[in-house]
Amino acid sequence: MPAEQRPLIKLGPLWFTPGVTGLNLGTMLFAGFGTMAMISFMSFMQPYVLTELLNVPADKQGGLTGNLHAFQEVIFILVAGFFGALSDKVGRPIIYGSGFIVLALGYALYPLSDSVTQLFIVRALFALGVGMVAIMLSACSVDYIQERSRGRWIGMMSVCNGLGIVSMSAMLSRLPSMYENAGNDVIASGRLSFWTVAALCLVVGLVLVFGLFRGAGKYEDEHSNLLSKVKDGLKAGMESPRLAIAYGGAFIGRGDFAVIGTFFSLWLTQVGVEQGMSSADALKKAGLLFAMIQICALIWAPFMGILTDRLRRMTAVSIGLLIAGSGYIAMSFVADPFGAGLYPAAVLLGMGETSVIVSVAALLGQESASPNRGAIVGVFGLLGGLGILLTTLIGGHLFDGIGRTAPFLMMGLLNIGLMLAALWVRSAHKKTETDFRVSSWDNTSMENK
Repeated sequence: MPAEQRPLIKLGPLWFTPGVTGLNLGTMLFAGFGTMAMISFMSFMQPYVLTELLNVPADKQGGLTGNLHAFQEVIFILVAGFFGALSDKVGRPIIYGSGFIVLALGYALYPLSDSVTQLFIVRALFALGVGMVAIMLSACSVDYIQERSRGRWIGMMSVCNGLGIVSMSAMLSRLPSMYENAGNDVIASGRLSFWTVAALCLVVGLVLVFGLFRGAGKYEDEHSNLLSKVKDGLKAGMESPRLAIAYGGAFIGRGDFAVIGTFFSLWLTQVGVEQGMSSADALKKAGLLFAMIQICALIWAPFMGILTDRLRRMTAVSIGLLIAGSGYIAMSFVADPFGAGLYPAAVLLGMGETSVIVSVAALLGQESASPNRGAIVGVFGLLGGLGILLTTLIGGHLFDGIGRTAPFLMMGLLNIGLMLAALWVRSAHKKTETDFRVSSWDNTSMENK
């Protein structure tokens, strides 16, 4: 057997699923980078679309932005469980690659919309693609790794996710300004920016179809019922308090990311315009500050991965929620987003965002059984979609009605609330807990709690 086709079982402290090759591993890391970069661009460009392409008044943008995201998440909720279960039957790469084709269509059509109604129609198409690629990112990440090093692996994947978001916020957010400087008007610049990202989606999808691990998925026979698989995922959450906390973490974690990606850029763009900047320049500056949050997230991700493997998973989840809650509450008290007071809150926010993602994903992997893994991950995504639906819908009205930092305070309180629930589950179900705790970098020593 050629060297490049030999099963990759262990790489440093990481123990992979037998059959994963070097090509599969590289493709998965690229998937983490590319998926987050591609799906987060839409939220970040939303203020530019509303301001320059549709001329929506600033005092209406918060509510409209929240409504668009809520509508997107309704679609996501409807398809998440289905695609998770379907991937158990046909394999992850097919769903993943097809999702990027749908994303490319959404990005190509979105800047051609000349009314709010058309925005909603195209957003439904984009949401379908998001549902496919987001669920497959979670499912593939779970498939690749053995339980003993899941926390470190998710930490590594979070670094790739963070690098993708940083690249989007630091580079792709410059596209409108770059095209304007090349002599295009604001409408043409916006369209060219979206079409550039549409082309990138096609490239990412092509790479994933040919490079992803194909040993996962196809757990069920060809006659299994997809609806019953989704029901299995819901039933598993009702039977396992720890899995229920993981589902709650999906609600909070995806809501966290949505609030940061949506209302942070909208807040900074509006303040920048009020201070005399153009929309493109304000978006570029917001991108740099957003990149700082994500850099903090990706620097902290490996440390959170190590911590997650060394502690009981419920303990790690509680710590992650505490950090995130503190960061959001601190951000809600920032008066000037371009002032120095933003920086400490941004550091905490970045650390908290990745802490919740790493710890909750590790808990999900621990609690999901392989035959129903796709369905469980699908329900996990469904709850995440519900989190985005409610947080963006409510957050948008809080943004317009109370203040631009009100959505951050809302997320801070939600994180603290789930932390208290996680601590209760950890205490009440300690005797039946099956958490893994790794005692050394070598992962060969494990303790079944």
